[in-house]
Amino acid sequence: MKILVVKLSSLGDILHAFPAISDLRRKFPDAEIHWLVEPAFAEVVGWHSVINKVISIPLRAYKKKWWKIPGLLIGLRKKLQAEKYDFVLDAQGLIKSALMAKLAGAPIYGFHADSARESQAAWFYQKSTKVPESLHVIEKNRQLVAQIFSMDIPKTVDYGLGQFRQQLIESELPFKLMEIPKQSIVLLHGTTWNSKYWPESSWVELVLLLTQQGWHCLLPWGNEVELQRANRLQKTAGEHTKVLPKLSLTELMNVLIRARAFVSVESGIGHLAAALDIQGVMLHGPTSPNYSGILGKNCQHLTSGVDCSPCFKRNCPILNESNVPPCQQAITPQQVLSKLALVEAVLG
Repeated sequence: MKILVVKLSSLGDILHAFPAISDLRRKFPDAEIHWLVEPAFAEVVGWHSVINKVISIPLRAYKKKWWKIPGLLIGLRKKLQAEKYDFVLDAQGLIKSALMAKLAGAPIYGFHADSARESQAAWFYQKSTKVPESLHVIEKNRQLVAQIFSMDIPKTVDYGLGQFRQQLIESELPFKLMEIPKQSIVLLHGTTWNSKYWPESSWVELVLLLTQQGWHCLLPWGNEVELQRANRLQKTAGEHTKVLPKLSLTELMNVLIRARAFVSVESGIGHLAAALDIQGVMLHGPTSPNYSGILGKNCQHLTSGVDCSPCFKRNCPILNESNVPPCQQAITPQQVLSKLALVEAVLG
């Protein structure tokens, strides 16, 4: 049997689907499972131990080259139909993902119109199922697989990253990273939603509190804005704070697995660290860990408690006078330290 999973993006959404794909493997232990995804996330999909082949489709890159899209899709259809899939699982529930699934020329399974993110996507499915809206996103995906294939949901949540985690532990650090100090905390300050940014003043205060206690703060970055913020934080705290070089995802995971903890706004990288069972704290301003958090056994979640949260809005409609979302302003560095439980949990 050969199965195609369609989940094009983003990093957090892909990780939310990982346990469901582990469940799918349990149902079909001998199946060959392929995954169709945007190139930016192909590396991560390849880390899942049950994925036999990753196929990438650069739809985002072709937005400004729209006249080339027909040729791109013709090529993809030829590639997918040559695989002769038994069925396709659209785990995204968008019209875009449903159209990509249809190119494979095999039966498509997915969410019912009442459960899909875009109800029209269900028009393309040969089999669909409803899942409760109130469920955590991970459980929604697991329910999709369980109901479509009439199977019980295993009690354990398996992200399929055990082998990758062991590879990280056994691998050597790239030369450009040299050595990671034992008392290191990685501060994941970047995100794609404006409402998820923790105020820079709060990061400054946290860095100062940590470095005063002898901790080394490591600052990764993924774009020029994040690099500038990391440089400002480093200048504030001095020698115990280091701006990391530009890293690939695998290299960044190499750093995280060797650090003692992380602090992260809600982001794909933070979710990935949690799924790898790295100790850390994730800050939820406009979101809720009960809906979209990666509930790794070593990740603690911190919410603001303000009345308007969670709103799940990309841009805050009620910014305060400092242009900071109230939910993010309400989360304090002292609360982060409490969640980290530095003295008891880390220093032991």
